[in-house]
Amino acid sequence: MIVGIEVGGTFTDLVMANADGSLTVHKLPSTPSDPSVAAVNGLEALLKSTHSEAQGVAELLHGSTIAANALIQRRGAATVLLTTRGFRDVLFIQRQDKSTVYDMFYSKPEPLLTRDCIYEVEERLGADGGVVTPLNEEGAGDLIDRIVEEQTPESIAICLLHAYANPTHEQKLAKMIAMRYPDIRVSLSSDVAPEHREYERTSTAVIDAYIGPAVDRYLARFGERTADVGIPVTPLIMQSNGGVVPLSTARRRAANMFVSGPAAAVTAAAEVAKREGVQDVISIDIGGTSCDVCLITGGQPQTTVKGTSEFSVDGLPLNVVMTDIVTIGAGGGSIARLDPGGMLQVGPESAGAAPGPACYDKGGEKFTLTDAMLLLGLLDATTPLPGDIVLRPDLSEKAAQKLCVVFDLRPVDLAERVYRIAIANMAQAVRRVSVQRGFDPRAYALLPCGGAGPLIAAALAAEVGMNTILVPPHPGIFSALGLAVADIRIDYVRADGAIQLGDLTEAELLERVDDLTGRAEAEYAELGYAASDLTLDFSVDARYVGQGYELRVPFEQDEVADGPDRLVARFHELHKRQYGHSFLKSSVEAISFRLTARLPRGSILSAPVADGDPAIGSERTISLLGDSASYKTYNRDELPNGFSAAGPAVIVESTTSMPIPPGWHFEVRHGGAVIVTRSDA
Repeated sequence: MIVGIEVGGTFTDLVMANADGSLTVHKLPSTPSDPSVAAVNGLEALLKSTHSEAQGVAELLHGSTIAANALIQRRGAATVLLTTRGFRDVLFIQRQDKSTVYDMFYSKPEPLLTRDCIYEVEERLGADGGVVTPLNEEGAGDLIDRIVEEQTPESIAICLLHAYANPTHEQKLAKMIAMRYPDIRVSLSSDVAPEHREYERTSTAVIDAYIGPAVDRYLARFGERTADVGIPVTPLIMQSNGGVVPLSTARRRAANMFVSGPAAAVTAAAEVAKREGVQDVISIDIGGTSCDVCLITGGQPQTTVKGTSEFSVDGLPLNVVMTDIVTIGAGGGSIARLDPGGMLQVGPESAGAAPGPACYDKGGEKFTLTDAMLLLGLLDATTPLPGDIVLRPDLSEKAAQKLCVVFDLRPVDLAERVYRIAIANMAQAVRRVSVQRGFDPRAYALLPCGGAGPLIAAALAAEVGMNTILVPPHPGIFSALGLAVADIRIDYVRADGAIQLGDLTEAELLERVDDLTGRAEAEYAELGYAASDLTLDFSVDARYVGQGYELRVPFEQDEVADGPDRLVARFHELHKRQYGHSFLKSSVEAISFRLTARLPRGSILSAPVADGDPAIGSERTISLLGDSASYKTYNRDELPNGFSAAGPAVIVESTTSMPIPPGWHFEVRHGGAVIVTRSDA
């Protein structure tokens, strides 16, 4: 058996792939005070419901928001930074650019550390890694003792100038700290972000140190509790890059866990899209707290390593390989409120799992998107939500009263406005990953997942102008499914600084490839995996001389035998595709060489398909974007392969529902996916 557990801000999702190929799913409210409680409780409930023994679990996979929550809520460890003399203010100087060009009141993101928590050491490296000023080890030892006396840190980040080219000084400092104070966690920039750009590298090292203890404690606790349940295997943990790693590796690389759960959903989305022959999709994962959007082109999710304002967490650069996800505070728990100007807004504040939306009857008193969807008929009050939550429309109407008085509206009319605002917010997120990056969303299919994804999909597609919706199997627990199909993946980088790509010899290219390959094979061997089972994907970050940022140029391992010409030509092609032009006579610089080493795993994303004609359940009235209609109800578990019908209809399953408005029709595909298209498209 394979079990995937994904902990979200509102619900915890679980999926079990049984020996016979069937899937069992479970969903329960999260426990924000200790997310591992819901995870283990759900695991025990899943085993009990299937009459399974814990010893039968062959793989246990887990994704969590613990890293993101620790940073966003600023609840990390007491941290100090050691840096090269003269670079104490890097975190405060930051970059000259700003994310909101026309904001007259813009202020830079607040660093995680105050200036008194940053200390300078006597040393200096050149850009080529050569020692300009040796490390003053005696002075450094005294400084470490003083830091511990003054700050009592739980974690120390070390980021020295040009340490990506030569990590020796950082490693010496780490060894000195470990010998003196073994309980203090140490994060080296040369480990977590071995690349140029001092601000981004320093920020990443500090983030890793700041959240590291919380992530380490949580994962240790999760491993212990699953072992107590009787699970015989070490859990695999989802990373931001869309792959999983053993728990011991994840504990050392806290900075790699920021979009752990959302990345799992994207991984599953790419798998479903490829299986259905749809190479270009926009996945949108809408849970109780957030909405996560990702562009998948040619079957491959977009990834990034840019530590810029566009790719940051809470405004702070994070220079690690991440699935390129745009996240906004919009989900089922998003609270409707008045902004300072008296305008109606939805989110980003969320009612979360405790107390949750008003209709949950758990003490919540604020009107949320879930309350709005209940009043509009998108949610059925007679069908309990996971966790035996019985929806109460009367409490939704009560929560709406304050806003209804302000706008002189009936509760159902307020619900319509809240729904429209939420759709507009989500549409903007879709445009950010598509239109703003030169991609036409109309050429893509929308793949909705999360408990609220299918509920909103049709209205969102209409808002953006998309004509096709691909609803995957089990969309309400899709992140958990993604965990169960993700490859084991570790990313490696070698930063040499700016070198002329065209001047590199075949031997020099081969040396870089061999270096990365050797590092990957050694680490995987340490984890107990054979090098022969690895899939290796190489790339080089390149740019024209004078440019500030790079393009990722993929290449095959055996292509280096042809020298650099093919790589240079491919860079010109990519630059023209991305920006509409290229400079064939300009020199191309190589900044970093990269390797993604993957251990592929099998897919469990199919779903059983019923036989015969499905029974039509009771009809219910749904108000969708100003139009009310009677919707026929279909149980997804009863839909046979090839079955099709026109809207208005609603497909109901245990973890979500999918309304099909008038003017749209749906068809069940092999494996359980449902294709929804405009009738006039």
